[in-house]
Formats: sequence, structure tokens, C-alpha cells
Amino acid sequence: MKIRFYLLFVFVSFCLPWCIPGSLLNSTIHHIKQDGTGNFTTIQEGIAASADSDTVLVYPGIFIENINFNGKNITVASLYLTTQNEQYINQTIIDGNQNGSCVRIMSGEDSTTVLCGFTITNGTGSAYYEDGPICGGGIFLMNTQVNIANCNIKNNNSYWGGGIFCRLSQITLLSVTIINNNAGSGGGIYSREDSEIVFDQTELCNIYLNYAGYGCEILKTYSSPPMEVYVDTFTVFEPDGYFIHSTTTTGVPLNDVIMVIQNAKLEPVNADLYVSINGDNSNSGLFADEPLATINYALSLVKSDTLHPNTIHIADGTYSKSLNNNCFPLCMRGYVSLIGESMENTILDAENISPHIYDIYSKLDYEIKNLTLTNGSGFTVASILISAHQQLDKYVNLENITIIECYAYTKNLKLFYMNLSIKNIYSYSNESTLLWALNSFQSEQSVIIENAYINDNHQYNPMSEDSDAGPQLSFGMLGTLPMNVTIINMELTENIQTQTDWPGSSSGFGIGDNVNLNLINCTIGNNSSPGNGGAIKIGPAGKNSVINIYNSILYGDSPGEIYIDNEFSSNPSTINIHNSLVDGGFEGIENVYSWNVVNWMEGNLDEDPYWDVNGDNPYALMGNSPCIDAGTLDLPPGIELPEFDLAGNPRIVNGMIDMGAYECQDPSPVQEDIITPITLTQISNYPNPFNPSTTIKLDLAEPGEIELAIYNIKGQKVKTLMDAYSTKGHFEIIWRGIDDNKKKVASGQYFIKLKVNGKEKALSKCLLLK
Repeated sequence: MKIRFYLLFVFVSFCLPWCIPGSLLNSTIHHIKQDGTGNFTTIQEGIAASADSDTVLVYPGIFIENINFNGKNITVASLYLTTQNEQYINQTIIDGNQNGSCVRIMSGEDSTTVLCGFTITNGTGSAYYEDGPICGGGIFLMNTQVNIANCNIKNNNSYWGGGIFCRLSQITLLSVTIINNNAGSGGGIYSREDSEIVFDQTELCNIYLNYAGYGCEILKTYSSPPMEVYVDTFTVFEPDGYFIHSTTTTGVPLNDVIMVIQNAKLEPVNADLYVSINGDNSNSGLFADEPLATINYALSLVKSDTLHPNTIHIADGTYSKSLNNNCFPLCMRGYVSLIGESMENTILDAENISPHIYDIYSKLDYEIKNLTLTNGSGFTVASILISAHQQLDKYVNLENITIIECYAYTKNLKLFYMNLSIKNIYSYSNESTLLWALNSFQSEQSVIIENAYINDNHQYNPMSEDSDAGPQLSFGMLGTLPMNVTIINMELTENIQTQTDWPGSSSGFGIGDNVNLNLINCTIGNNSSPGNGGAIKIGPAGKNSVINIYNSILYGDSPGEIYIDNEFSSNPSTINIHNSLVDGGFEGIENVYSWNVVNWMEGNLDEDPYWDVNGDNPYALMGNSPCIDAGTLDLPPGIELPEFDLAGNPRIVNGMIDMGAYECQDPSPVQEDIITPITLTQISNYPNPFNPSTTIKLDLAEPGEIELAIYNIKGQKVKTLMDAYSTKGHFEIIWRGIDDNKKKVASGQYFIKLKVNGKEKALSKCLLLK
């Protein structure tokens, strides 16, 4: 049944004259009722049946839809349009069902287009180009003009623009409430590329408690014109760049957003705050026994400055969106540190939706400590992105950080343009590489890394086998200012760069220009890359870079250890190697151009380092290693060795120091095992209980098809360690507590089961304790 718009026009024209098309006398109303008594039961059916100037009138209900205006200049509205009863706004819900944007208006719709009187929720956004970022969790606007009135946009999320994403569009907002939306960028609104947003000065909007990695409430970028924001309620009265982020196309901050605010949701607190999984955001947050519930709320509430730095204290527990409504990425604030109760048990779980932490606005100068970051995911960074922009003499300290099971095309950490201190970082079982540090603004940037464990990380190629994630650690690039990097006590082992179209790729280090890198007591081994870049690579742009290697071991890396490819003959690169073991020796170093210099100094070795592969630390030294007491204490000026090695043992013993990240605790030679015939097929493991890895001893009394696998207490297979034909003999295999999906398994009891030629031959129990 179609009803002409005559009487409706008489009523509405007095109330909402802005939304009435000029040809209403010839328009049609399409009634949408879920009980079947209207013209259609879904909104999209009404849109499909509409012509320009028509109205799709939606009766109360929850509409599980992702509607698209499809280029039609129409009005889509609830009964609020005809009654002015605000109850209809809450009763008429467009629910995106976590399956895309709730509303898309993206096909050249003109200024007669209206969306009015809905609650818009549970949307996740749409891509505006194939395989591009997901945008506009609530409403996605592109190449359009539209009026949005009397809508509640809440509880949506996306990569860009949690509430509204606007590109190449002009929109007018009247009495719109945008709350509790979440995004990587632009939690409430993201406006970009010449988009213009007009806030009605009479029918005021509300925007508060949205969260994003930057621009929690409003983000404006890429040539969007200055903005005047008129609101009844905003999060705070005096919003800074944490809440509103406006930049040029090159990312330079602008001050071109005028705010007119009637009321504020929060009164900022200039004090330390406390957060707990058992907290409540109605608490003061000022004491450990009155904690807040979410880290996001604490960041929005806290106020700080250079004279009054504050800390958000995070109690042990797992913080995630699904468990306790913590939204990621967190948006850092200058002079505000995040400190967990303990690295092992204070866990930020991004649930493979986003990175963990962003900061591309603040004044920095803070610490991030005592955290495990897991399940981070993103296009360009998996865990932490921090940039100082053009600020000078800023710093960030990271301490006691574990990064595990994160996924990104490139790095877990991108830390640009600041002085950086990293102490006790553990990165393993990630499908991404670890760190890119870049300098373009500091006169001379300092990066210090002490105690790093980087193991079993793989390049992540979800889209293309030819994409390149780069080395685990990248410093500088072409055209950067000097960067001084010192790394002490690092194990960099078993990292794999899989497919790449870059023949000079590196699995370990990538060095750009003007980098002065000191590697002290580092163990770099068994990393691999399909290119010829080796474990350490000075790239084609690596002019003026100098690498000093002391007391370190580079062994077993594929295709090699060191590759020098600096193309600038007038600005040669130099590598100085002192008291270190390098597989292949001086001759094994690949120096592509004659102008780059390799200085092979005293005390260097080309031998097997004899790693203790069966011990608790497989890359520690056995008692017969040539690396014992072979290091030097004659280090570059200003470098101080830490008191302990990577395992916590004394770094200097009797005035002597070993090569590598671990000091040998047993200087006596290891006796050769007495070879005895194997008469019984059996398995065992040690240590047991274990954390994080255990070594499985396998004695095979007969050859055959071997399957060695790990099962949980439910009898489910979690990890296949060996599935191949084998001769008889003694074997040792390390299980690092990871399942077949490269996920870390939970604490508990597991069974090691051995089958030979399809028959079970041995069973052993093991216990993982965290």
C-alpha cells in the first residue's frame, strides 16, 4: 500500500523544514513494519522500491541490516519524523550485526537526502577500496551530501571512523548523539579529503566517550576545511589533541577546529589513576581499592603536564574488548605512563582486531612497563606506533614488555623521532617483525636496547607472497639524521622471513643511513631469509653508517651473516668486528662494493660456538665452547655492561666475559656421552614442569614412519612435532608450548605421544606452568 505525502507535509514542514524535498507533493511513503502490515519488512526493500524524493518510514523494531542508499535522494526515517516523539529514536534500531557499516551513503546522493530518528549500533565498517582499511562502523559516507538528524550512533567500531566516516562529502548534523564508538583512527568522527561537516547551532549534538588510537572524538585530515563544532555535551570542556586531532595531508598538526561546548561529561583529574578488571568507571580511580574499569576511560580522565607527570597503574588481569570493554588501540597522552602490575600477568589482548597503543599527537616523555601485548593486528603496525612528529628531545621508555602472537604486514613496534630506551623485551611467536626506529627531526637520536629476546617470529603475508615485512630490527632509512643505537644482551634466533621480492632482504637487522650501531654481547643465530641479505644488512641507502660488533656470536644464519650493499661511494659504510664469532669468518662477509670497509679486529673466531641446545636456554654456551672468556671489556666510550646476562647470571666472572648473550655457568668441558645400543623405544622430557619450553628425548629402537605429537587432557591433538620416516637412534626435539596454529597453549597437563608405523609405542606426561 502506497500513501501520498500530503498530510505528512503539513505537519513536518513546521518542525523540520530542512529535510523536506522540494517535490514532496509527488513523493511516496514506503512503510516498513516487521509484522508484515506495511509495504515491506526490511529497510533495504523500502530503499530499493523508492525513487528520488520518496520517504522510507520505519516503524519500531530491531532491524538487523546493513543498509545502502544506492544513490537515491530519499528520506529514511523512524516515526520520530512524523511524531517528534524521541522514544522512537531508541525503539527503532539499525543493528549492523558486526557485519559491516550499519548505513552506507556513498553514491552521489544530493543534499535532499535525509537519515532521521534511529539508533545505529553494532556496525563494523566497510572498505572504500578493495582490500583497503575498514571505515565507518556506524555510518559510511563517500561522494555524497546528506542530512543526519536525531540519531544515536553508539557501540560501533572500525579501523577508521568508529561512529561516522566521511570522505569527499558534505554532511549536516542535527541533534546527533555519538557515544562509545571505537576505531583505530577517529573514534567518533573521521573526516578526510575535502569533507565538510556542519554542526547545527540550534539542534545541538552530543559527542563523548568515544575511543581511538588518535582523534578519540574527532579526526580531521587530508585537506578537510576548518571545522566549527557546536555540541551540548562533549567529553571535557577543554579538549586537547587526544580528543580532537586535525592535521595537514603530511601529518603536521593544525589548530583549526573551533569548539563551542555547553556541558562536559568528565572533570579531568591531575593525579595517578588505578585500573582493574574488577573496577568500575563510577569509582574515583584515585586509589588501588577504588579502581576504574577501563584503561581508555582512565586516559580520557587523566590530566598531566611536564611539571606534573602522572601514571595509570594497571592491575594484573587480561584487558580486552570482549572481556571487560577495554578498547584498542589505546591513545597515549603526554607525560602519562602506563605501568602494569607484572609483565607476566598484566595482559593487553587486542583480539586480532587492532594494535595495542598509538601516539601520534602527544608530548611523549613517558614509560610503558610491565605488560604482555598479545593478539595485536594491523595494516602497518601490530602493537605500538609512537611518533614525536617535529618535537625535539622527547623520550619514551619501554621496560618489561612481552609481545606474542601478533600479526601485521610490517612491525610490532614503530617508534619514530624520539630518544628511546627499551629494557627487557621479549618478542616471540609473532607473524610480524619487531622494530622500526626512524629519525628525521632529532639532531642526534639515541636508541638503547638492553636485554632482548627475539625468537621464532615469522613474516606475515596475508595478501601477497611477494610482500616484504623487512628484518626484525630496522634503523633509519635514506635521508635521516644521525641515530646512535646500542644493543646489549640480545638473543635474535630462529626468525624467518618467508617470501619476498627483495633480493637483499634480511632476517635480522636492516640499516639505513647515518646509523651508528653498537652490538654488545648479542647472540644471532639460525635466522633465515630467501634473499641474500644475511642476518645483518646495510642497505643500498646505508651511507655513513658504522656497525661495531663486540663479544657477539653470529652463527647458522641463512644465507649468511653480514651483507653490505651501500651504493654511495662518497659516503662509505664501515663494520668493525671485535672479539666475536662470525660463521664463515672475514671471507664469509659479503661486501658488494669496494668502497665499504670491513675491519676484522683481534680476538675474532670462525668456529662452532657449541650452544647448549638441550639446556633451559638453548643458545647458552656449553662448557667446551670457544666463546668462553673470549670477549673483551675494552668497549666504546660511554657503554656500560649490565650486571647480568640475558638469563640473569653475572655478566662478568673473575674479570672475564664470554661472547654472546649468555655467560657459561659451567666452565668445565662436557664429557662425551657413552654410546650404548638403543634397545627400547621411549620418550621423556625435561625440564618437567616447564615454562616456556621443554626438550623431548626420543629413543627409537627401530626405523619407520614416526609421528610425535602433543595432546591435551581432552585427547585433542594440539601440536605435531614430527611426522616423517626416521632411522633408529637418539633424537631431541624442543616444544615451546605453541600449538599448530602458532598460538601459545594454556597452562596445564599435556601428553607426548609417539607412534611408529601407526602403532602407539610410548606415552609421557608433561606439565606447563606459567
